[in-house]
Amino acid sequence: MRRKKRPIWHRIIPFSLLVISVLWLAVAAIVHEVTADDATDAADAPVAVSSSVSASSNSASKVSSTVKAATLSKTQVAAKQQRIKQALNTYLAQITKSGHVAVSFYNLAPVAGSSAAKAKDAAVYAEGALATSANAQTQMVAASTYKLYITAWLFHEVATGAKTWTSSDESGFQAMIVNSQNDYAESVLKSSGGTPINTYLSQFGITSPFHYSGAATTSSDNLLTMLKLLVKGQGPFANATYRNKLLTAMGKQVYRDGIPAAASATDPGSTVQDKVGWLGTTDNDAAIVTTASGQRYLLVIMTDNGSYQNFSAIKTYAEKIQTIVYGS
Repeated sequence: MRRKKRPIWHRIIPFSLLVISVLWLAVAAIVHEVTADDATDAADAPVAVSSSVSASSNSASKVSSTVKAATLSKTQVAAKQQRIKQALNTYLAQITKSGHVAVSFYNLAPVAGSSAAKAKDAAVYAEGALATSANAQTQMVAASTYKLYITAWLFHEVATGAKTWTSSDESGFQAMIVNSQNDYAESVLKSSGGTPINTYLSQFGITSPFHYSGAATTSSDNLLTMLKLLVKGQGPFANATYRNKLLTAMGKQVYRDGIPAAASATDPGSTVQDKVGWLGTTDNDAAIVTTASGQRYLLVIMTDNGSYQNFSAIKTYAEKIQTIVYGS
């Protein structure tokens, strides 16, 4: 007797169930692999996971999935911040132990919308989270960095109506910041007097830089205070027009062998607005740095054991600091 042929669906249904089962197992494997990702490595890049499974010798089904890693947990953020600060403090202690170097570092939040702001470790770089300094209260020769204080005083005078900004002021200001020429700054100091300027600056916690005789002095922390006021548009820099005037001039200043050279060497495409100063064996640099990825920080380095207008040591220190904090 001839055997009755089974309907085709008797063969299709089991095969379909087999394919579905294999797909389900593949997806489960992917999910397991993603959730088991090493949570202790705070510096890992986003993880890509894929899986392909062959259902039979005659048919195959491929499942792939790309999963973007989540932002770091609070524990991971704190751990990475601790590692960075420990490494940074160790390095700063090393370069300042002679007493001839002072450093103040303050990280700003990444630029909104930048790749740094979108990175999974962005919270590590929350403003001020990595701030540190060494020998930062020591009063050292300011050299031409004192011109930031002269600028603050001038902008204050304009804001209060005590001064009208003229074309002569504009040309003198540009030469003072861009080319670090002394004539305009010295004329302002002579006409205004050091005491009123010192009194004005004291409200921001800045120790009197100007004296009856001798060179102006300051600390790296005092210069950092000026940079903070500048980037935040506060105090003497509340007027956006004058604030941008100073930032533009600092971005064009011509002596760029210190922090600007370091930032470019470490991360090509970085931009730096800074004011340098040198006098005898003193070489100083106070800078606002924005990296190519959008990280931002303030850095002041003062030295008094170098050679005239030689910023090579500052460049070396700044390169290492940026590498420790943001990577190479």
